[in-house]
Amino acid sequence: MFIDNLDKIIAMVGMIMGIELIAIGIFTLSIAYFRSPVVAGIIGNISSLGMMLGVIFVFVKKEIH
Repeated sequence: MFIDNLDKIIAMVGMIMGIELIAIGIFTLSIAYFRSPVVAGIIGNISSLGMMLGVIFVFVKKEIH
């Protein structure tokens, strides 16, 4: 059972790593633009949360069908 889902686990870990790299990039650009770490942190966290919810929704939707 675990081996059957290993490709899905590896894909999800890879997507999470990619999402975190994108969030770090958004945070860096936000801090350069807004000059406020608080605003940049909020923007980075919201973008990361949105992407993670999207990934979870896609994986759950694929498992249901």
